[in-house]
Amino acid sequence: MKKETRFKLLFEEYYAPLCLYAKRYIDDLNVRKDLVSEVFMAVWEKLDEDLMDENTIAAYLQRAVKNQCLNHLKHQAYEWDYAEWMQKKARSYATSPDHLYTRNELYELLFHVIRQMPKEQRRVFIECFVQKKTQVEVAAEMNMSVKTIHRYKEKIVATLKEQLKDYLIILILLHCLPNIK
Repeated sequence: MKKETRFKLLFEEYYAPLCLYAKRYIDDLNVRKDLVSEVFMAVWEKLDEDLMDENTIAAYLQRAVKNQCLNHLKHQAYEWDYAEWMQKKARSYATSPDHLYTRNELYELLFHVIRQMPKEQRRVFIECFVQKKTQVEVAAEMNMSVKTIHRYKEKIVATLKEQLKDYLIILILLHCLPNIK
């Protein structure tokens, strides 16, 4: 059977049930659809390698969707932890009654710049600077080289310094972050 035909049959049979299965973990329908679609992208690649056994495909798909959902939730937790961390940091810098910017304004400025970064750089920022993971740990988790993670960190710091150069308080925050070298 041709790859395209086999994939179409799998997709038609399992896509909707997997979106429903993902509801056990994720409430948002659009997020569930995206996560299940990502699983099918991986299936498409594996069909080339003939690694997909007809007898085990349902279990594979269910496990893959579960893992995608759990990874999504883990990433969401990182973002929440990061937001909490940023609020604590901003609070410590914005205690004077004559400060120039409110902590929420500074928080929004920083998040605006971070949201514009590519997805991998945002993840490296959170894991290296917020969670204090080593470059080796992050490289292993992201399946990238340590050198790539190092380059991402350099780009992140350069971007933040450039985009936030008018906000001295943010630069002080950056100075407090671990050295990238």
